[in-house]
Amino acid sequence: MNFLQKLEKRASGGSSIRTGIIGVGQMGKGLCATLDKITGINISAIATKCISSTIDFILEYKIKEPEDIIVFDFYENIDESIYKDKAYIINLSGQTDWQEIEKKVNSTDFLQKIIITDNSDVVPLIKALEVVIDATGKPEVGAKLALQSILHKKHIVTLNVEGDVTIGPILKRMSEKNGVVYTVSAGDEPAATKELFDFANLLNLDVIAAGKGKNNPLDRYANPGTLKEFADEKGSNPYMMTSFIDGTKSMIEMACLSNATGLVPDIRGMHGPKANIKELTKILIPKKDGGILDRTGVVDFVIGDLAPGVFLVYSTDSEIVRRDLEYLKSGSGPYFLLYRPYHLANIETPVSIASAVLYNEPSIQPLNGLISEVMTFAKKDIAAGEKLDGIGGFATYGLIELHSVMMQNNYLPIGLSEGCIAKKNISKDEPIKYDDVSIPEDSVLFDLRQRQDREIG
Repeated sequence: MNFLQKLEKRASGGSSIRTGIIGVGQMGKGLCATLDKITGINISAIATKCISSTIDFILEYKIKEPEDIIVFDFYENIDESIYKDKAYIINLSGQTDWQEIEKKVNSTDFLQKIIITDNSDVVPLIKALEVVIDATGKPEVGAKLALQSILHKKHIVTLNVEGDVTIGPILKRMSEKNGVVYTVSAGDEPAATKELFDFANLLNLDVIAAGKGKNNPLDRYANPGTLKEFADEKGSNPYMMTSFIDGTKSMIEMACLSNATGLVPDIRGMHGPKANIKELTKILIPKKDGGILDRTGVVDFVIGDLAPGVFLVYSTDSEIVRRDLEYLKSGSGPYFLLYRPYHLANIETPVSIASAVLYNEPSIQPLNGLISEVMTFAKKDIAAGEKLDGIGGFATYGLIELHSVMMQNNYLPIGLSEGCIAKKNISKDEPIKYDDVSIPEDSVLFDLRQRQDREIG
């Protein structure tokens, strides 16, 4: 029985999968719109920085009617006089009695309604939820959310790849101990590429290289200021857009793929050649055969017409299989290509929700410990005392590197960089080490990372 049939069966029995979504930016809104159309999956809770705009969004797209919207407002982010006819508002400003709050959010009167809150701590407390979805892209927020969701026996589906390459292994281990699934979402490039990898492995094909297409120019020194107008045109957050343009996002995505497959970067930062689809089997192959790779079994990215797709270059030592591949017009060998010309990002997240709940299986997660991660480099000269603004910001960019190299040299993972204070002057393009910065106090992310380093390595 496939996903759709199982979901339809659950829906007909009145037990649709209840989900909570954290973050209603570009990804979160698209996810809400998608889930609203999926049989057997319901949106039961949303945590958002801006309650008012989220209510407007929910009503505009008729995801819920006013009488079905319950607002838990912790930070007085909404004017009740304006929204009294659009939602039932519960003002919790200043309240710290979490046992009482938990009773409120689990009221039987709210079971068929949607809870909207400006405090993400609320969502894991909702007993009716089976899945919590992290659509924030913020490692610190994602760490706290994942931890609480796992401890409250919720499956966690994350679009926060930034957090996964920092603390994914410890979250996987904790989720297994608590009988739930931790998974990066289907639809983003790591999961889409892993589908090709799993297919090739099943057929005993030799994986030479796998990765993604990059559909924008590479500029390591781009920042939210230089990209604000472009980001506004695309309806994107300038910090998120910067992480795409400066290459950090591609590094993070390919580190995620590396950790889930055992593939490694051939060089620090990967090659990132400019190439069209037909050239991949001539370029991303060993140097001895005219390519650019020093080894096989690597992750990389390509700038060219492959974007927004993903690829896998493979070979086989079977003359019969090679002959069959040539007969099937898969190329002339000795290297062949699998590629998927699209990835649908958040639109594919329902696949991970269904997989976790119905089959107790992830779409993509680390094999065990980290194999690769992303180093932090200074995007500009950084003065002692300056606060780093994290991924996609003004201060830093990231390059993929082997985890073993990171540990040996005490390099700072870029997922931990936001909020760090420089202890000394750091020159442009200099790699940043743990000793160069002060880590923010009370960081759940850093606490989990330390635990991961101790227990998993």
